Amino acid sequence: MRRFISLALGAGLALGQGGQVVGVYTLPPTPIRTLNPHLTQADVESSLKAGWPVSDRPALGSSLAYLGQGRFVGSTDRGPNGDCPGGKYFPLPGFTPSLLFFRLEGKEIRLEKSLPLHNLGGRRVSGLPNLPGEDVPFANKECRERLPLDPDGLDVEDIAIAPGGGFWLVEENSPSLLYATPQGAIVMRYVPQGVRLNASYPVRDSLPAILRQRRNNRGLENLALSGDGKTAWIILQSPIGPTSNPAFDQSLVARAVRLDVSNPVQARVTGMYLVPFSDPKDYPKPNRPRDMKYSAATWVKDEQILLLERAEGGARVYLVDFARATNLLSRPDGSSSELDKAGVDYASLGIHLPERRLLLETWRLPEFDTDKLEDLALLEDGQTLAIVDDNDFAITGKEGPSRLWLVRLAQKLR
Repeated sequence: MRRFISLALGAGLALGQGGQVVGVYTLPPTPIRTLNPHLTQADVESSLKAGWPVSDRPALGSSLAYLGQGRFVGSTDRGPNGDCPGGKYFPLPGFTPSLLFFRLEGKEIRLEKSLPLHNLGGRRVSGLPNLPGEDVPFANKECRERLPLDPDGLDVEDIAIAPGGGFWLVEENSPSLLYATPQGAIVMRYVPQGVRLNASYPVRDSLPAILRQRRNNRGLENLALSGDGKTAWIILQSPIGPTSNPAFDQSLVARAVRLDVSNPVQARVTGMYLVPFSDPKDYPKPNRPRDMKYSAATWVKDEQILLLERAEGGARVYLVDFARATNLLSRPDGSSSELDKAGVDYASLGIHLPERRLLLETWRLPEFDTDKLEDLALLEDGQTLAIVDDNDFAITGKEGPSRLWLVRLAQKLR
């Protein structure tokens, strides 16, 4: 590990506020069948006819966790998809969300192994939406032919390695927290109370019901797991509530949930919090409150995690400390969406939000030419961050290949 980090630091690039980019790595052209060997060439050719311009620029940056010695595990999300009125088109509906193991070599991301997710019987899952009310899935960019919903479908957005080599995942569809075996078999899926999924693997509706009010395609995007593997933090990507209501549209807080995950099949909610966003005006491009997103998390120490916040123009990395934050489970109004509306005076209510400390602004580093940054990992030196983008499988044909940046922060975090 030390040799890998020292080699990366020896190639230091531009110095910017809060950090220095010490490496930029690119995924070479990679056929989609490398990720999903079950796909046929006919499947790929059909996807190109359905509106996917290229099939060799896969996205591996929806999730990221560091394995040591320059090796990582990332993940795809739900696969190639594009916008339709009221939904999304999925030109490759047979795609299976997959965990991707890779290393950094030279200036390239070298894919080592793909692990498609499946149920305990070995049946692969899809990336299609689960229930009515989510994105309507269409077969091609003409947005006419509908695809069936899939209660097994996953839109994976973050990952953490559990003791014993299993995986914790969060996803956006329902939204959910999942536990999978080292072989990629889904053992348990946790969804908000009241969500009913007729999935082919076990499902428990034990997450706070208020998570059901997440905005469409703005589900659980962030996951941090403590070093002992017993405590998990999961955070929504955006504020809850309909943007048609100005009180929610102007909201600048996201819901976070803490869980005891000591027993992967009996995870238990132990805390719920409100995490603030930055003022959209802090970013170099025009943004509204609805544009603010949290897109990645990783544990640092104690009750401190890193959160990657992003909007048009770049991303920020914050150190977030929950130690003195108010646990809303202890309040009778803690599950009320009134707390999520804009203009709430939290101090007068006796609610303390988590403390945030700004560590990095990517727009101050010239090596970052995108704001579509979707995950991060803290390397073992406690000072170097890996940040990865999501190129959306090059669904428009204009997106470049997946990339990863190594950034040395101004100080150690642990």
